[in-house]
Amino acid sequence: MCFGGGGGGTITMPDTSEYDRMADQQIALMQSQREGSMSIKQNELDAALQGQQTALTSLRDAKTAEAADVQANARRLSALMGPPPPDKSASAPVLGRDRKGAKRATGKKGLRVNRSRTSTQGKGTGLSITI
Repeated sequence: MCFGGGGGGTITMPDTSEYDRMADQQIALMQSQREGSMSIKQNELDAALQGQQTALTSLRDAKTAEAADVQANARRLSALMGPPPPDKSASAPVLGRDRKGAKRATGKKGLRVNRSRTSTQGKGTGLSITI
């Protein structure tokens, strides 16, 4: 059983375009506020990074100038002091010197190579050819 209107009436949709327009305006306003605050924060971040980069550049320049001063002072001191004295072991060897400290003969005998008698008299030394 059916109670009620059974009269076949039509359902009409109310006009919500005004509400839609108001909602769109509110959404656009919220987005612009959010984007505005984001752009402000982005600008602050960019300025901070630029300041940091400037500070790093000036620090690098100061370190470079300090290093150049140290190098210039080192050059001046080096020129003042002059070259270091030669080391005793750096001297060139004397040619023809007897290292054992023994007296050598002069003249033609001094030019001969000294051979010890044991090396020339030993068994198996030299070349023996027999026919």
